[in-house]
Amino acid sequence: MPLDRRFPLNSLRAFEAVGRHGHLRRAAEELSLTHAALSHQVRLLESELGCALFSRAHNGMQLTTAGRRFLDVVQTALDALAEGVVHLDPAALAGELVIATTPTISINWLPGVIHAYSRRYPEVELHCTTIEPHQRNLPARFDLALCLGAPEPRGKVIGKLYQEYYFPVCAPELVSAEKPVQQPRDLLAHTLLHERFQHWEEWFATHGIDSARGRGNIHFDYGFQSIEAARQGLGIVLADRLEVAADLRHGTLVRLLEQEMAVDEGIYLVAEPEASRTVRAQLFIDELQRYLRELGVAPA
Repeated sequence: MPLDRRFPLNSLRAFEAVGRHGHLRRAAEELSLTHAALSHQVRLLESELGCALFSRAHNGMQLTTAGRRFLDVVQTALDALAEGVVHLDPAALAGELVIATTPTISINWLPGVIHAYSRRYPEVELHCTTIEPHQRNLPARFDLALCLGAPEPRGKVIGKLYQEYYFPVCAPELVSAEKPVQQPRDLLAHTLLHERFQHWEEWFATHGIDSARGRGNIHFDYGFQSIEAARQGLGIVLADRLEVAADLRHGTLVRLLEQEMAVDEGIYLVAEPEASRTVRAQLFIDELQRYLRELGVAPA
């Protein structure tokens, strides 16, 4: 049905909060509304749409199938509105944003986030500084940090961005009928690409295989080097799903086995507390989360 452009914004905000929390009380507290007022806004929206958005049981509010679909639409629309308000005041955006991250993140997938962010917010001057994997003490000055392994936050807010999962990948031309890879042991017939934080030993051990050395072995310092070597057809690398998500989508790398291995490491996001966070930093976090959703990588 066609929608009136004067669609009630208060009802949309009420629906989004209830849908996100799945609970009237928590949504009402967030919006500083009474339960009755919030429930009225949601029912008004359902009346406008002509369908149920929630199934109600006790104090819970479970989204219906239509409600889940509409929640995605509303959240996207509210995000766009928030970004549009920021654009009305370029002075709120102008300035530097310092991002500290590891070499592999900065080369393998962060450029996709930076590209989208810079197109949206050209007023922001981005500065990227390098930190080591598993570095505990972070630089004195940064706005956001993307870390492999949890660092010491020192007054910052730290949260796990996503859990790493590893599986073997290689360039398409390495896959052949002469040396098929149908089970983990078949990997040993190929050149394996290693890096100093690689997990080949753990991978093979989980499959009851003692050796972690292939027919040939090439060693690198960083993950981005071993993944680039795989792109060039030098061998097989164990890679995290996010590191090679774009490669798998574009066909520059192929996945060899369905088995994957969760590792103890994870990618952590470090930022200022929300109350003191700059608009520039928050919008970068929003862009980062959008990028992960589009790649199909679920945040932790």
